Amino acid sequence: MTRTEPEQPRLRLVMADEADRMPASRVPEDLWRRGRRRHRSRIGAAVAAVLAVALALPVALTFTSGPPVPAGAPAGGAVPGRVFDPWVWQAPVAQSPPGPAAVLLSGSGHRAGLGSVDLPGTYGSKIAAVGRDGSYRMLRYADTYLQVGQDVMLSPDGRLVAGPDSVEVHLGPGRDSGRLSVVDLVTGRARHFTDLPADVPVAWKPDGTALLLWKQPASQPIMDGLTPPYDGNEAQYGYAGGSLWLLDLATGATRKLIDLGGAVFEPINSAAFAPDGRHLVVQRDRELILVDTSDGSSRTLSTLQSATQRLAGAGAFTPDGARIALFDLQGCTEGCTNSVRNRRFWQLSTLDVATGDLAFLPRFDPISGAAARVAGWQRDGTAVVVAYRDQEDDGTGSATYDLPVAYRTVSAADLLALHRGGGTTRLIQPDGVDVWDIDVAHDLLLDGRFGGPSPDPAAFPAASWLYWVTLTPTVLLLLVAGLIVRAVRRRRSVPGHLGRGARDQPAR
Repeated sequence: MTRTEPEQPRLRLVMADEADRMPASRVPEDLWRRGRRRHRSRIGAAVAAVLAVALALPVALTFTSGPPVPAGAPAGGAVPGRVFDPWVWQAPVAQSPPGPAAVLLSGSGHRAGLGSVDLPGTYGSKIAAVGRDGSYRMLRYADTYLQVGQDVMLSPDGRLVAGPDSVEVHLGPGRDSGRLSVVDLVTGRARHFTDLPADVPVAWKPDGTALLLWKQPASQPIMDGLTPPYDGNEAQYGYAGGSLWLLDLATGATRKLIDLGGAVFEPINSAAFAPDGRHLVVQRDRELILVDTSDGSSRTLSTLQSATQRLAGAGAFTPDGARIALFDLQGCTEGCTNSVRNRRFWQLSTLDVATGDLAFLPRFDPISGAAARVAGWQRDGTAVVVAYRDQEDDGTGSATYDLPVAYRTVSAADLLALHRGGGTTRLIQPDGVDVWDIDVAHDLLLDGRFGGPSPDPAAFPAASWLYWVTLTPTVLLLLVAGLIVRAVRRRRSVPGHLGRGARDQPAR
């Protein structure tokens, strides 16, 4: 129904009368201030929520991301058929423990995950621990130019890693005397041993409860004819003499097993534990000494026929403990260039522990390279060997005085299977990485679990520094954006802008 014109003034009067009767609503004097405060709170809460998500995302990636479980992977894991260079930001073991490792790697690659960087503040060594699920994690040491299988060693079950425990950065060869660290790849924690009488790791006891350590003396001359002329320069770098000690990991106690006199001692070749851990064979000049690890008593097991024969490495004992592997070097032994070293041949033979006699059957194919060591034996009698190639020269240069397995010398290290009766198989194929040394978990090696799935290193989890580098600019941008929004809104709230309409209203 439409109201008539006479009714409209009357209606207005009634409404005005009712309005006069109503009490006036009281508006707080700080209403505008309260509104601004609430608005700022809402903006702050939104920014805080964005920051919380930005900061929580890396944490979630750290603990939940990783390589997919490879299809067809053995329940106990396997040594991957291929290895890669990790990402430069790959997470360290301490931040994201990978569990027992299949292999340790040292080397260099296009992703810059391995190797050392000779720039101020970045000295040190990066070593990859490749888990049995194919994951990659990093071990970082202050000492530069470290090699796995030499300076850093994986325990037989793949759980522990022994290496230097430096309190300061060393540029070039060297370590803090009397210190050693043992990292648990399952927990990420490290044990630190100090004030040790010897600190160079040589070999793990087969049950993983103890470490054989070498007390490396200062350089001293060696006498020709009394020591094997492997390259003629071992003593120049202190690879002669000293003593061997056994470190019990449970108690931290150490005891001396044998003095080496003035004999050349190369840690990768010159000592090996028997499978039961009760005996240790040590090469001292041309003698092979059998040492009882319980009391340090010893006897001469055999005298080698030639100065070019040597114990084959820490994995020299066959699984049954009945034989010991030896290498016979064919090629240059003194004053060698890298190119000449690479043309050497290494013939593997075995020695009977009971009789001390050499046995040339079964026959193995000789392998070429600057140096070689036996990593261990498979149960079927296959020898697993690491063969080294040094960086090539033009063949006309002067003799090389770095050791053939040194960080600065090696250009490649191949893991090979030498089969009984002949035949050689390459066990690991590098992909985008130069492998300078490799250490394999002995339990996988013994069972011949090679050729496992080889996923590419996952980008996450990443080292915590990556999150700081990537998130800091994001956080700063968010804060700057918040300040800009606040400034704009504050400017609009100044009288003469948003407040003009309210100011121009007439007072009641």
